[in-house]
Amino acid sequence: MWEALQNDQIINVHLSDLYLLFRALIFFALSLVAIRIMGKRTIAQLSPFDLITLIIIGAAVAIPMEDEKIPFIHGFIPLASITIINYLLHLLILKNRKIENFLQGTPSVLVENGEVIVKNLRKERVTLADLAVLLREKNVRNINQVQEATLEPNGRLSVVLKEVEEPVTRKDLGLTPSGGLFPVLVIENGEVVYDNLAKSRISVAQLVTEIQKRGVERLQDVARATLDETGNLTVCKKGEKITRT
Repeated sequence: MWEALQNDQIINVHLSDLYLLFRALIFFALSLVAIRIMGKRTIAQLSPFDLITLIIIGAAVAIPMEDEKIPFIHGFIPLASITIINYLLHLLILKNRKIENFLQGTPSVLVENGEVIVKNLRKERVTLADLAVLLREKNVRNINQVQEATLEPNGRLSVVLKEVEEPVTRKDLGLTPSGGLFPVLVIENGEVVYDNLAKSRISVAQLVTEIQKRGVERLQDVARATLDETGNLTVCKKGEKITRT
């Protein structure tokens, strides 16, 4: 009987527990809205200002989320205030370069024409070992390859290689691209894949016209057809090899 009572206490859910769950869901939704208001830039490129904002939001939401004794409004007011302040400051940043430099920081050139600028390394508290790691992450094995390496306000290193060290492109070799990189299946075993066709923004009539231009009268005769982002249609007729035009 004592064991049964213990089991009942374990699985028993109080109204206060449901209330905490409800508060957690509300604060999660509000935090998500706050992050969306602050913009994608806050997520993609965390500057010191953005990092502090996210930490404050996390602290403001966490405590009232888990403690039902704290009024809901005591969690909502800091969250809303920080979100509004962040949004307004970003508007000021867009209009005033000096405010942006003060809040976000300025880039620092660490390497110029293959030479390390020691003064800027000390200013940013970056060691030579740290710099070597950042360069290796950019696939730079020799510092003499670097024309300019800049430490951005978000902590990332931007590297510009010397012109002679730049990788060779197809354009440099005088080669034309063979086609797109992301072909989309539009016909399979004579059946049109309508979802993919809609993504390609062409109609069935246009697809049939293009197929007929390639000597295929009926869709049923097509084993497979793909359309890439450059507009190239690849057709494989049943019993034949793939042809690209």
